[in-house]
Amino acid sequence: MKRGDIGTTAEGYSNASIGKTKIGEIENSIFDLDFVTVNPYLGTDGVKPFVEDCKKYGKGIFILVKTSNKSSGELQDLELKDGEKIYEKVAKLVNEWGKDLIGEYGYSSVSAVVGATYPHELEVLRKIMPNAYFLIPGYGAQGGKAEDIALGFKNGLRRNCK
Repeated sequence: MKRGDIGTTAEGYSNASIGKTKIGEIENSIFDLDFVTVNPYLGTDGVKPFVEDCKKYGKGIFILVKTSNKSSGELQDLELKDGEKIYEKVAKLVNEWGKDLIGEYGYSSVSAVVGATYPHELEVLRKIMPNAYFLIPGYGAQGGKAEDIALGFKNGLRRNCK
């Protein structure tokens, strides 16, 4: 389930997917998902309700940062005035949004989608988001290889992937 919208609508999506919804006097989980994928391109108000529900209910989100599809660069690779790419800016936001949700093993429940089809970007993004889990699509049929995916791991985990 992928969700993203503005303010109160995003809050409704978050409540239904990873939070709770109040109907009358009863508060219930609708889908009761553990993780949901969120599109950040509507800005903080489209992500914040999900982050708040992660805190409140012990759930998690994967935020689209650098996706595996071929046309992802049409938007995600655009450069800002300072030379930073949009996906790098989104990664910094993911890091910021997740800083208060780092668990006992050093990872945040605010995590990132980063495609295996872009190994250089995987390596760059791991440095920007050292505490994020990575959901890494694009392995196999899309062309990603184990050694590509290894670039998204922390250094100690890379040695067994070649």
